[in-house]
Amino acid sequence: MIGKRGQEGAPFELLVAVVIMGFVLVAGFRVIQVLQVEECKGRLDNNMELIKTAIENVAQGEGQRSVYFSLPECYPQQDSMLEVKHRTEKAICSEFCPGARIECTLLTFNSPEHSNWKCLRISSATDFPQSCEDFDESEYEVSRWNIAPIEEGQYILVKKFNEFSQQPRICAYKKVI
Repeated sequence: MIGKRGQEGAPFELLVAVVIMGFVLVAGFRVIQVLQVEECKGRLDNNMELIKTAIENVAQGEGQRSVYFSLPECYPQQDSMLEVKHRTEKAICSEFCPGARIECTLLTFNSPEHSNWKCLRISSATDFPQSCEDFDESEYEVSRWNIAPIEEGQYILVKKFNEFSQQPRICAYKKVI
């Protein structure tokens, strides 16, 4: 009799084991998905930090900088934008930039899944002009980062001086493929 009772409970025990294993698998896949999203956000943040540092270094007159920008594959290019934005809202500037600033310049990333903003420690008057010289136009094209989104590609950032204006100017040259 003792042996029969163990056999009667076996299907129930197997069902419980299958249900528990199902929960473990679902939880495991969810953890893997969360880790992939966080890894993607980390790659994007690293890319933004490299661009931010390059812009700040050039704006402070530390020579030209080369920087590469690419979106991680988890953010579709048609739905995602990286931009340099001038803001005049005190609440936004003081949230992302140190000190009580009335206006600021931000490096912003926006997509349906995620957004990220970084304060650029540059003058609010900094311009990315359309007309820049000194580079071979067959290899490079000028990008206006404060007017249009930053496209994927290899860039060289150069600070330009204008004898008629004190306005800081950074030329963003994109390598033509």
